[in-house]
Amino acid sequence: MKRRVFIRLLSFLGLSFLFPSCTKVPVTNRTQMNIVPDKWIRWVSDKYYYDFLDDNYLINDLDMYDRVYNIGLKIQDAIKKYFEIEKLDFTKYNLDYEINVVDDKRNFNAFAMANAKIVFYRRIVEFAETDDQIAAIMGHEMGHVIAKHIHERISHRITWDVLTLGIAEIFAEIGFFLPWSRKQESEADYLGVIFMTLAGYDPYQAAKFWDRVYEWKEKVKKYKSKHDIIARAKRNLPEFTSTHPFPETRSKQIREWAKEANKKYKKFV
Repeated sequence: MKRRVFIRLLSFLGLSFLFPSCTKVPVTNRTQMNIVPDKWIRWVSDKYYYDFLDDNYLINDLDMYDRVYNIGLKIQDAIKKYFEIEKLDFTKYNLDYEINVVDDKRNFNAFAMANAKIVFYRRIVEFAETDDQIAAIMGHEMGHVIAKHIHERISHRITWDVLTLGIAEIFAEIGFFLPWSRKQESEADYLGVIFMTLAGYDPYQAAKFWDRVYEWKEKVKKYKSKHDIIARAKRNLPEFTSTHPFPETRSKQIREWAKEANKKYKKFV
């Protein structure tokens, strides 16, 4: 519910300041639409983020927090190093990151806000076998921030709502928004591989993480009710209906990117 409120509020603000704009994604150099002013999207992101913290408990395990926080610092340094290596202007990407871990063992998740606020759920931290795998998740989430994926997502949503007068949402989700989301997820994976490599972590561990997610999903299927038609249908949905690439797809792509990253960036570690 809060995510929908966040989208609607941001759409309203974006329409008030609508202007044509295109930017380039660092690393991939992909052209993206960005019609939402930074100051407004960060203001709304702050509101959502701090409301979220009010509704959730942060972990008391200082060792776990320090572990995740310190990995985040290394990834931040790696992002800066990337910009220095590629001789790019880092001014707009020198962000005020904040990292928190929510004491929630039910949700297997981590997310990033446009204001560079990163949240890990306890469950995903405990699932990761190594610091390298946590670094893979951290690099991925910071990749979303650096690539301004939330700006792009909202820009597409505003444009679509204006062009269709707010109708045909189902067709939009299947035919327009989901493909962009998958592209953004893959792009964040790629950026994450570059960043974690420059931070001194093993990029192949990112693929290992997704191998373990795939194995976990396969085990979970065995405990699902065979008589639950809806649950069975959702488990068998093709990848084009998903907002994220399948774990096995991500693992295969990441292995290719890890080889490339090691060859190009490991010498700078």
